[in-house]
Amino acid sequence: MERYRVRLAKGERLLDRILGAGIPLEHECGGALACASCCVIVREGAHTLSPAGTDELDMLERAGADETDARLACQARSGGGDVVVELAEKRIAPKPPGADAISVTGRAARFLAAQLARHPGAVAVRLAVHPSGCSGFRYRIDPADSILEEDRIFESGGVRVAVDASSLPYLQGTTVDVVQEGLARRLRFDNPNARQSCGCGASFG
Repeated sequence: MERYRVRLAKGERLLDRILGAGIPLEHECGGALACASCCVIVREGAHTLSPAGTDELDMLERAGADETDARLACQARSGGGDVVVELAEKRIAPKPPGADAISVTGRAARFLAAQLARHPGAVAVRLAVHPSGCSGFRYRIDPADSILEEDRIFESGGVRVAVDASSLPYLQGTTVDVVQEGLARRLRFDNPNARQSCGCGASFG
């Protein structure tokens, strides 16, 4: 495996320096700690980097990166000095096919189709995440009158779901369902990225 030596300034993020040096390191989630595509093996200078936090270690474990010197470049900041890294894309266990897909159960598809029928101009359901709610983030789902260039489109249960680029890292792998509570129905989100959620089921952390 090819190794690269980069020199970082104090406080500089390893991912930024690697990309600035023209090294082809993937970073699918843009540094949001929602994937492990920017994993590297730090061969020299590991002591100059900030220690890995619990969330980073958890993501590395989930990705199958079991080497002691594995780091997510988006999370490592330098105290200043040289670092030698080895790109680790091939060391990361691949995700199962469809693991990132957003799906809709049959019940939810019928519910959403009925909602869309009230909006003749809608071309899809827009699913997004916004900072709010009692757990930090809140789901938002609305009729979409258009598809934006940055949107990722998922087809499930006969319903098109549009997700914007900033929300996607928080929603990958989510299944949307409908639950009955007395006489009312509400959407439920089975989100593998959520580490905590509130009783209302509409917000998560």
